[in-house]
Amino acid sequence: MKINLLFGALSTCALFFGSDAMAQNFQTMPVQSGYTADVIANGIGSSMTSTTMDVDGVSFAFVARDFQLTSSSTPINYGIPVNGIINSVVGSTPGLSYQLGDLSGNNSLRLATIGQSGTLVFGTPKAAFKLYMLSTSGSGTSTVSATVTFTDNTTQVFSGLALSDWYGGSNYAIQGIGRINRTNNVLESSTTNPRLYQSVLTIDAANVTKPIQSITIAKSAGSGISNIFAFSADAFTDCSAPTLQPVGTLTSNSAQVSWTIPPTTTAASYDVYYSTTNTPPTSATTPNIAGVTGTSTTIGSLSSSTTYYYWVRTNCTTATSQSGWSIGGTFTTLCGAMIPPYTNTFDSIPGNCWANNLSGGTPTTGPTGSTTYWVQDGFLNVGTTGSIRINLYTTNSTGWLKTVPFDLSAGGYKVKFDYGATTYSGTASSPMGSDDIIHFMVSNDGGSTWNILKTWDVNSPATNVSTNYSYDLVSNTSANTVFAFYGTDGAVDDAPDYNFFVDNFTVESAQLSTSEVNANKKTVNVHPNPFKDVLYISDTKDVKAVTVTDVAGRLVKTIENPTKEINLSTLNSGLYFVNIQFKDGSKTTVKAIKQ
Repeated sequence: MKINLLFGALSTCALFFGSDAMAQNFQTMPVQSGYTADVIANGIGSSMTSTTMDVDGVSFAFVARDFQLTSSSTPINYGIPVNGIINSVVGSTPGLSYQLGDLSGNNSLRLATIGQSGTLVFGTPKAAFKLYMLSTSGSGTSTVSATVTFTDNTTQVFSGLALSDWYGGSNYAIQGIGRINRTNNVLESSTTNPRLYQSVLTIDAANVTKPIQSITIAKSAGSGISNIFAFSADAFTDCSAPTLQPVGTLTSNSAQVSWTIPPTTTAASYDVYYSTTNTPPTSATTPNIAGVTGTSTTIGSLSSSTTYYYWVRTNCTTATSQSGWSIGGTFTTLCGAMIPPYTNTFDSIPGNCWANNLSGGTPTTGPTGSTTYWVQDGFLNVGTTGSIRINLYTTNSTGWLKTVPFDLSAGGYKVKFDYGATTYSGTASSPMGSDDIIHFMVSNDGGSTWNILKTWDVNSPATNVSTNYSYDLVSNTSANTVFAFYGTDGAVDDAPDYNFFVDNFTVESAQLSTSEVNANKKTVNVHPNPFKDVLYISDTKDVKAVTVTDVAGRLVKTIENPTKEINLSTLNSGLYFVNIQFKDGSKTTVKAIKQ
């Protein structure tokens, strides 16, 4: 049986993180001149005619997606994009792309020997905070230096730039682009290799306003052949977007956010946009909070236990009056009291703002430890997911399952859930140990003191049939009501080894709906449960049809005007929902387990 140990304390609902990266203004830097080799086979015809050199010194070149040896050759589904645009997958630079040189002309500054150098001249000089270099090294690693020349003829030198071998390196901008042997046109495809890599060159603060005219690359070390393909820039602006800082004070309905800006930006105010969806705002997006004069603000009127995404932009006093939006940050508000109706189906464990990593103690003392005993499993041991259970076998093991708090101040609610027990590794019934106890409890003060609502023990054990428990919360009207399941194996080393299951935990109005009233007027039972091949319905005189669905919601059986005996021998073992439709239009659903 699979056991997943997942987080569950209420405090984990306060997990959050903020962006620590500055928003970038990425622009490509097309090369006007300076490439020395064509190392990308493209178009129709032999790779030897569409390239001038290999990448690695041993006959292998890159291949473009439009390459075909002949017009009747099967097109390939990998390779360099035909438009020469490489969208970087490096996580720290979302949105960064490169423009390669002409795929039918020279497209690489290829440096084979130590000391060899070349200069790439940019068609449109741009000032930048950072330059990003797209490169690779064939047949081994290599090291290069880079000299950036600005339009005022000043320079900035970068030494010791390591280039990874085109197979297997890290910090790649693109991978799995395949290659071709120039001597025999044999293609090699791969989902991970070869690779082009991304290197960053940070421009000094004194140079960020100077347009970059060219860059000279020189090979300084290594056995590999250096290939430089393209550059892009984090372009300079006098109105930079803020850099988000970690989220400050966080409550169930508010979050304090803050940011910084570089010294080159003169800010007049800031705008904040936030949303429950991770869709970045555009320049036309209306901010939720406008004109913030400091570098922090509190976002209020939020929903509890909810994940939000947010962005900040700068309003400047300079020529560029407004920046783009920052890279997005995110936070999750703390758990607040839920107002019913509410249901936890345990599709995820233990459930948002529930706690299952509580252990020890008694209903009088409360939990004293942090061991997790309530874990994910299939209800009544059918499948492995969809419910939560505790195993009682090991002496003195005590586990708590604590719910999200509820605001029941409006009154008129009830709590209900499905429960049952089976042997540890099967679906058969099991007795409880002599001092084993399962309590279902309620607290009207957020978990400080507990009242026991229901107890299962050796004298009143749960069965291996799904059973619904319901309790009218007429005397429970606290705005901070919490429920808990408490399970302990006790001090006696008894033989029983079994699981107690809980599913479909619901807090709802105590007023029955029309369908529930109708269902109560027309009650039918199915038996046996679990069953082997045949399921019996106690009374079918008012039944119009029966449908059977599996746990995924798929319809597996339909019976019109059924008899009391339903043959389900063709179904696989598992949990099913038997949906009974009455002639007056009312319906009821029963869970049934096929062995």
